[in-house]
Amino acid sequence: MEAREFKENNAVKKQRAGAVAIVPRPPFSTKSGEPFDFSRVEFLIVRRSATVAAPGALCFPGGGIEPDERPRDAVAREFLEEVGLEVEVGRFLGKRQTPTGAPLFWFSADARSADPNVELAPQPEEVAAVEWRTLPSLLADPDFLENNREIVQKIVDGETPLSDNRRFKAS
Repeated sequence: MEAREFKENNAVKKQRAGAVAIVPRPPFSTKSGEPFDFSRVEFLIVRRSATVAAPGALCFPGGGIEPDERPRDAVAREFLEEVGLEVEVGRFLGKRQTPTGAPLFWFSADARSADPNVELAPQPEEVAAVEWRTLPSLLADPDFLENNREIVQKIVDGETPLSDNRRFKAS
């Protein structure tokens, strides 16, 4: 479904679509049966560099989808390019639009490393810094990119699960 929607959107709008993923800090995994406590589990966030749109903003890693590239493949490539992290892309979380109207495909993903101190290598042209943050702390941060807020709120509220088999604890 996501690939068909991607092609249809690109054919109509001719804008470069993007793909983003929400990745919990290892050893947490979206595949585990243990519940997330969003007040304790941290997720990978980047602070955008001065040379990209919305400089200094906090957001999830991701980026543009190349022609003939599937959105989930773009997420894996962008994580490796932007922060040096290999991820296994999981559940499709939905599609939103950027402020410019470009389609943005959202996924959950897991780090391939189980090390909570996995070494990250931010690409300085796009990423000023990387952080591990809880979702509630992001919602309270004025630097958190506005178009990321809706989906994060839905995840925290339990409306958009990160996995089909994941339960959530109330914070």
